[in-house]
Amino acid sequence: MQNQLGGIFKMLLSIIVPLYNTGKFVSQTLHSIQNQTFTDFECIIVDDGSTDQSVQVAQTFTQHDARFKLFLNPHQGLAATLNTALHHVHGNYITFCDSDDYLEADAYQNLQPLIQKNPDLIMSNLYFEKNNHSIQNSNYKFHDLQGAAEIIRSFPLIYRQQLMYYNTNKIYRRNLIDKLSFNDLTVGLDTIFNYQIFAQCKTILFNRDPYYHYLQRKGSLVNHFDPQRLAIREKETHALINLLHQWHADYAKQLLNEEWFNTLINVVTNIYAPLPNGKTLTQSARLNRIKATLTYCLPQINFDCLNSSQASLIHQIQQCVRENNDTVLFQQYSI
Repeated sequence: MQNQLGGIFKMLLSIIVPLYNTGKFVSQTLHSIQNQTFTDFECIIVDDGSTDQSVQVAQTFTQHDARFKLFLNPHQGLAATLNTALHHVHGNYITFCDSDDYLEADAYQNLQPLIQKNPDLIMSNLYFEKNNHSIQNSNYKFHDLQGAAEIIRSFPLIYRQQLMYYNTNKIYRRNLIDKLSFNDLTVGLDTIFNYQIFAQCKTILFNRDPYYHYLQRKGSLVNHFDPQRLAIREKETHALINLLHQWHADYAKQLLNEEWFNTLINVVTNIYAPLPNGKTLTQSARLNRIKATLTYCLPQINFDCLNSSQASLIHQIQQCVRENNDTVLFQQYSI
């Protein structure tokens, strides 16, 4: 199905694929898009200065399938890559696919009935796939939301299921995106982007059937130590604050307390992620970063609003710092 909008002939769906040094995986990704039973799409591939065979693999698709278009950027990072792609889309709906993930063959065909309802946003379950090929359904629990008031009321449930962290299990109405761009961050881009989208949404439809395979592999952006992780989480939190203030949400204080707890745990967990050489930070360096994270986050957290397991986890982290020994945390969080 194709649409005639404003006198301009537009494709129904634009699929954005950011590309950077994933030559081992991208063929599977692009084949899974090419083999969709739904055919009315364009695939916008933007390379971020890859130094492996990624571009050559992508070119094998663009040379034989007019729906695939490749744009080459110098290496500038993921945000610049995604923003370039947004300048080249023609669809009235937009979605994203990472270049090391893949789709079920009937992914977009099955979503056609929802797209035809003309929503602002479609959100779906997804598959988490690990290196050993074990697959787990995200099993999010949700329902369709009609109107801003219902979206605001339901947002805590969406937030607590961590549905804001991804853009690959979502299909966005293009006119919600036209004035947006991705922040220049190593991670957290999707979260901030989704908060900005939610501020505009009036209709959100939910698809319970997963179709997107998210490969959780070692060496990916989210699975390595990031010295800027606390600063990034702070930007995510401020984006959430802006959204909740815009909504005048009566649950803002409770949700922001949860956000600061989540920031603390996210940053501490990341301290144990691998360095580029495959090793981890020394114990002394880890403990120093944990101390700094506690100093920054604890003043924002009201323990009376935490449940017992959350409070216990913070006490465990504090005890490791007092004892100058983080063996328990290393065993718990190291990959």
